[in-house]
Amino acid sequence: MNRDYLAALALICPTCRAAGRGDQPLALAHAALEDRGDIVEGALQCAHPSCLREHPIVDGIPIVVADFAAWSRHQLDAVLRRRDLTPFTTSLLGDAAGPGTVLDDARRNASIYGAAHYGAAHDEGGFVDVVRAALALAPPPPALALDLGCSVGRGTFELAAAGAEVAVGIDLDFAMLQIAARARARGVARYERRRSGVVYEPRETAVPHAAETRAGTAFVCADATNLPFAAGRAAHALALNVVDCVPDPAKLLAELARVLAPAASAVVASPYDWTPTATPVAAWLGGHSQRGELAGAPEANLRAALPQLGLALVSDHTNVPWRLRVHDRATMEYSVHVVHVRRA
Repeated sequence: MNRDYLAALALICPTCRAAGRGDQPLALAHAALEDRGDIVEGALQCAHPSCLREHPIVDGIPIVVADFAAWSRHQLDAVLRRRDLTPFTTSLLGDAAGPGTVLDDARRNASIYGAAHYGAAHDEGGFVDVVRAALALAPPPPALALDLGCSVGRGTFELAAAGAEVAVGIDLDFAMLQIAARARARGVARYERRRSGVVYEPRETAVPHAAETRAGTAFVCADATNLPFAAGRAAHALALNVVDCVPDPAKLLAELARVLAPAASAVVASPYDWTPTATPVAAWLGGHSQRGELAGAPEANLRAALPQLGLALVSDHTNVPWRLRVHDRATMEYSVHVVHVRRA
């Protein structure tokens, strides 16, 4: 996290927002480790006397969540996991631990999204096509732009390359953000690509636009349904393939509308791959109640929800291809609904 841009982001305390204390600013309380102007480790602190909550900065990533203890029950392992093991030792541990373990889940997720964001277009791409389709609908102005559900960060780099003065990637998954933050710092994305079972191979890929966008990109660990930004702060936003990954999609869209400046644009994309483990069925935008007026169609449900959530539909594309590589012999094929919206 670049020290100069930290002040420009004007992050606010999500704990105070959740408690009804309004938009309380976070300030840098301590920088424990810095590198080339980036704060690698440190802490932000809320100034409100009833809060004074400290938010850690780890690996250059501010962790700005309302309930750190709840977040840590699922994410602290990623913070503490060693990154200095050789591929030999990692493979040995992966074989010994076997499938279904925390290590295997982390490697599998990194493989899927690392390949989607940074793999060769002819055999692993797809996500970059979704990003570029989104940016063709609504290019970012030279101001603050947000990438909600940024995963390993390619969309954030593309936002910056497309003209955003500051592009901020936001995700709750710390392991994904570590790949993104290291790609930003080093200009190289490193991940393990799954071949089969628990067999992986290390991959390194040069990050497009890394040199020219490093200073103007940042990654923040935060909840997309409780963003650490004041109302009207963002001039542009992407929310690609995240609507069907949160417990409350309507709340995500309402939060998107809250942080956008008046008349600012955003692009939302989703394959509507609903699962009850990610989103309770009652919160799905379509995918159920097919006897209703909208016949359970997610596209129609999303369009109908937008005005109530403070967003106006500008245009949409209903069938943008998106592929996710699972392993050498398996690929998931999606058709994504890409929607250009504007804050009302």
